Amino acid sequence: MRKALIIGGVNEISVVVARLLVGNGYDVGMIAGNENEAKLGRGGVPAYVYVGDPRDESILRNAGIDESEVVVLSMDDESNLEVARIAKSRGGVPTIIALVSNKEKYLDSFIELGVYAIPIVDAILSKIAHYLRLPFKQLLYSDDKVQAYYVVISSESPYINQEVRGIARKCGVAIPLIIRGGEDVIISDEEVRIEAGDKLLIVGASDSVVKCVEKIY
Repeated sequence: MRKALIIGGVNEISVVVARLLVGNGYDVGMIAGNENEAKLGRGGVPAYVYVGDPRDESILRNAGIDESEVVVLSMDDESNLEVARIAKSRGGVPTIIALVSNKEKYLDSFIELGVYAIPIVDAILSKIAHYLRLPFKQLLYSDDKVQAYYVVISSESPYINQEVRGIARKCGVAIPLIIRGGEDVIISDEEVRIEAGDKLLIVGASDSVVKCVEKIY
């Protein structure tokens, strides 16, 4: 069975994440900071709860980090980064996901490590933008040459009703995915036109992506 480890205390968020993973076939472990947290975990989800400092490599080893396919980090940013570095140095975790509070200070560090970082504020704002059809953009990936952005199209976008493939060609980027009304629309040769509220994945050379995002959303 696939193994997942949730690190960062046991609270309502980590319990919900644990239930999601268990429901999808994962054997889930959790690391709690104290016995009170551990009781919440043991009563809320079928997961084994370890107690100790998650920055201690012996605790991580006992909790099964080397056998885990997924590690979810939900501590403070500095602790998340420290544990992510430990996990990467041990070389056995294919997927690490971290919740990030201060994206301006820490997001680049997580990306450089190859960690999937979820800025908490952006996650909230993206939902508000979706419901109110307001513009919103979020940097998902960046290196020396390439960037990837998640963009919510507002009702004021100048590109409403234009073909996605034409916009991509004009901007010199790829727009491989649109999420519309909760359903994924894969862009190929079909004529798909942009609508207000669409969520686009825009990928390409950094300069081209930045220019496209500023124009489109």
